[in-house]
Amino acid sequence: MKKTILFFLAFILLQNTYAEEPQQSLKYKRDLIRYSRVTWGMDAPIALFASQIHQESSWNHLAKSKYAKGLSQFTPRTAKWIRDVFPELKIGNIYNPIWSIRAMLLYDKWLDKEISSIGECNQWAMVLSSYNGGLTWLNRDKSLTESNGADPKIWWNSVELYSSRDDWAMIENRNYSKKIIFEHQAIYKDWGSKYICKNYL
Repeated sequence: MKKTILFFLAFILLQNTYAEEPQQSLKYKRDLIRYSRVTWGMDAPIALFASQIHQESSWNHLAKSKYAKGLSQFTPRTAKWIRDVFPELKIGNIYNPIWSIRAMLLYDKWLDKEISSIGECNQWAMVLSSYNGGLTWLNRDKSLTESNGADPKIWWNSVELYSSRDDWAMIENRNYSKKIIFEHQAIYKDWGSKYICKNYL
């Protein structure tokens, strides 16, 4: 079963090797690269961040879903929390693409500091899971993982298998990390040299 899943992910990665970044993404490329390096350093995983926006809004800064809005799809509650926590984002509109890019990068950074895992590939899967469903849910999943005798510091084939979320939320959350890392990331491979989970397959 594991070999089948890995083969499928490798196939997706190979298919996307030849995909081009969406035209709409190009107007934000320079800003995303700049703010990624300001926030995360010169070795920032820029392709991953581009993939995250791709997944969230398909680069539409006016995107709306049932609960969230903007390029990085923040709920009003999370946007307010970001304004309170990060003074540099105190003033800003959720539909402003630059505000949204900076907010996503800073929120990812905050989540990264709050999460403990083994290795970069597991860490980013958990950061993305938390971005999508909330850090509280990730911590619940990790506790459930540990109570079932599995390792709460490993996402793949461990934490990803355990949750008390509703079925639809579980499917959406687990697919979120997979799509960003294994489907979309290859599209943006030329945006930066760092590639998350490169050696996982």
